[in-house]
Amino acid sequence: MLTLRNLSISFGLALCALAFAACGGGGTTFVNPTPGPTCSPGTTVQLIYPIPGATGVPDSPQQIVFAVGTALPSVWDAYLAPSSTGNNGGYTSGVQTITAAQIPSPSATPSFANPVYQSVTLGGSLAPPTGTTWYVWINNTGGNCTPLGPLGSFTIQ
Repeated sequence: MLTLRNLSISFGLALCALAFAACGGGGTTFVNPTPGPTCSPGTTVQLIYPIPGATGVPDSPQQIVFAVGTALPSVWDAYLAPSSTGNNGGYTSGVQTITAAQIPSPSATPSFANPVYQSVTLGGSLAPPTGTTWYVWINNTGGNCTPLGPLGSFTIQ
């Protein structure tokens, strides 16, 4: 049954899809997280790059890297926000498995054995001002859930 609510939701999703397609699928789109149950990856997840709590991180880090117990499918992505509540943040493209040699330095050491490293490429600079602290969540784009986290934060220079 077509209702005004369903029509509004469909229109909003269509606009989001167009915006995502227009930017080539990469980069960051600033929206608030989907309300709902928390996304559960079913495995241990740790932010390792940038190091949680790091300061002086360049405002255009190339990627966000997670250590996970088992590889997550590419429907998982990162959600970054300049507040610990997740407001005014943005999603990034899906995770890709990388080798330990591909992790930027310096990075944190995972607290568990045999991690799989997964990276999310950032499409550009994080919004200023200098000294902004960015919080990182992990999100399942294939589910109607709220991103898990924050898993850590870092402050840009």
